[in-house]
Amino acid sequence: MYLQARSEHLLNMTNLPARRAAAFLRRDQEWPTRRIALLIFPRVHLMNLAGPLDVFARASQALTRAGKRHAPAYEIQLLTMDEMPLVTASGLGLVGVRQWTQALTPIDTLLLVASASELECPIPPELLAWLRASVNCVRRIGSVCSGAFALAAAGILDGRQATTHWKLAGKLAQRYPKVSVDADKIFIQDGNVWTSAGSSTGADLALAMVEEDHGHALALEIARHMVLFLRRPGGHSQFSSQLAAQAADLQPIRELIAWISEHLDADLSVPMLAKRAGMSDRNFSRVFSQQVGTTPARFVARLRLQAAKARLQATSDNVETIASHAGFGDVETLRRQLRSEIGATPRAYRARVGQSDAGMA
Repeated sequence: MYLQARSEHLLNMTNLPARRAAAFLRRDQEWPTRRIALLIFPRVHLMNLAGPLDVFARASQALTRAGKRHAPAYEIQLLTMDEMPLVTASGLGLVGVRQWTQALTPIDTLLLVASASELECPIPPELLAWLRASVNCVRRIGSVCSGAFALAAAGILDGRQATTHWKLAGKLAQRYPKVSVDADKIFIQDGNVWTSAGSSTGADLALAMVEEDHGHALALEIARHMVLFLRRPGGHSQFSSQLAAQAADLQPIRELIAWISEHLDADLSVPMLAKRAGMSDRNFSRVFSQQVGTTPARFVARLRLQAAKARLQATSDNVETIASHAGFGDVETLRRQLRSEIGATPRAYRARVGQSDAGMA
C-alpha cells in the first residue's frame, strides 16, 4: 500500500509542470479583452445608456467570477462629442468620460447612444469621418435610439435595414431615403451594423451581442439578474397589446384589449366586441378609435399578424395551424397580410428570421 501511494504521489509530482502548462495554455487561448466604446450624445436619457452599459459590465464580472476568464471579457470606455462635462437629460453629470478624439484603440464594439429625440447638436464633419473609418476597424458598430441619425449621416446605414424609436422612424426614413427603416423592430442586425429602438431596447441589443460572444447561457444569467425578459428577438415589435391597453383611459377598453390578445381565434368582429364592451356598434367604434388610436378591425389585424409572426419564428408548426391559432381562418388570408406588410410569404418570412437567429447563435 505504501509503495502504491508513493508511486501515485511521484506520478502526480511528475505531471505537475504539465498541468500548470495546460492552465497557462488555456489562459493564452482565451479571447483578448474586448473594448466596448459608448459614444454618448448630449442630454441622453439614463436608461438608454445604463442598459447596454450594465449588460456588458455584468457579463464581464460573471465570467471572471465563474473562473471562465482570467482577463476581463469587456473593457468599457465612455466617449463624448466634445470636452464639456457630460450631463444627462435628468441633470445627472457623468465622470470617467473622454472626448472621442482621445478614444483608446483598438475598439471591438462602438455604440452611439442618444435619446428619443432628434439629435439637437450638429455633428462635426471630423466625427462623421471617424465613424465612417471605424466601420472597417471595429467588429461591430451600432446605435441606441436616435443614435441611428448619426450613423445615417455618416452614410453607414445606406442600403441597410435599420430601426430607431418609433416616433422618429418617419423622420429617419424621410431624411435618409437610402436607409430601409423598419419602425416596428426593437433592434436590427444588418451585417456588422446594429440599430435599436428606444430605452430598454439598448439592453436587448447588448444581450444579443453578449449571446453572440459568449453563448445563450451567459445572456440568460445576465437577464435574470437584471430581471429582464430574455430573449426579445430583434423581430419583436415595439408595440404590444399590453402597451395599447395601458394607453387606454377607460377600464372597459383596457379589459377588452387584454381579452382580445388571449382570444385571437374568436369572433372579433365589431358587433361581438361592442357587445362584450356593453356598447352600441357605432359608439364602440368611436370610443375604441379615440382610446387606442386605430380602428378595432385594424387593431385586431395587427395583433393577429404579430401572433402569427411570433409563432413562425419560434415554432415549427405548419402554416395552417399558425393561421388558425392567430385567427386568420385560412392560410391565404395570412399570406395576404404578410405580403402587404413585409412583402413575403409565411415560408419566406420563416426562412428569413431563421437565418437571422442562426447568425446570432
